[in-house]
Amino acid sequence: MTDTLHAGQISIRPLGSALGAEIGGIDLSKPAGAAEIAHVRRALGEHCVLIFRGQALTPEQLIAFSRMFGALERHVLQDYLLPGFPEIYVISNVTEAGKPVGRAGAGQYWHTDLAYVKEPSLGSIMAAIEVPEGRGDTLFANMYKAYDALSEPMKTYLWSLRAVHDFAYTQRTQIAGKGYTKPASAEQLAKTPPVSHPAIRTHPESKRLALYVNPGMTTHLEGVPPEESRAVLDYLFEHAVKPAFVYRHRWQPGDVVFWDNRCSMHCAIDDYGAEDRRLMWRTTVKGDAPV
Repeated sequence: MTDTLHAGQISIRPLGSALGAEIGGIDLSKPAGAAEIAHVRRALGEHCVLIFRGQALTPEQLIAFSRMFGALERHVLQDYLLPGFPEIYVISNVTEAGKPVGRAGAGQYWHTDLAYVKEPSLGSIMAAIEVPEGRGDTLFANMYKAYDALSEPMKTYLWSLRAVHDFAYTQRTQIAGKGYTKPASAEQLAKTPPVSHPAIRTHPESKRLALYVNPGMTTHLEGVPPEESRAVLDYLFEHAVKPAFVYRHRWQPGDVVFWDNRCSMHCAIDDYGAEDRRLMWRTTVKGDAPV
């Protein structure tokens, strides 16, 4: 894809060598045409993360745009869904009348959204409503590049392996005891039993290969002795977040960021306090079983 493509007035500008592109010339509050959506979809599969600046969306408009890419998931943590709009998961440290308006501290570890379900998310779309100035950035890692940079022996080793992903593991290791949000309930955990996916997946649209393990949810490699599995995963987790593969997004109010969960993982940076208001709305587009 060239530096700038146009479908009508749409432009696609790559942000750097790691991943990411800024999309211009499109108002997400208005219905998009088939050509526009096709360009956005192709750009997503190539660049992994797309940034739309200066968008002021209502919940209805965010949902309508998100549905152009597929059916929407409802997050298992239903306490944090936007009232009247269960398709929108609210991530926020804001409290009103003593009650949190969203989930505080969400995603402050490297992960891929919904890797712990049989048909993980195609992508997530997050709208920045309020952000603390200069803080609360999000890191994104390019899992295409992480795979491409592996040695040939490691690629061969991983090719037929499956990795297990477990939401309960995330709750134990990333959420429990942190104090900023309550862990998932037993009922919620029962809805998300461990699942396994290929350690290397093929993106269904770009056809490129991507590493598909993440520190926040991946517990082990199936059929591999525990010590070996742990050593391999620790190596892959460190490898995947080398600076050459990572883009840091500095949020601005009105940003809408669409990331592809099939070829990226991300981590929210916890560098702001309770007095620094951060309010984000996120939709999650349903995907299919990795192959």
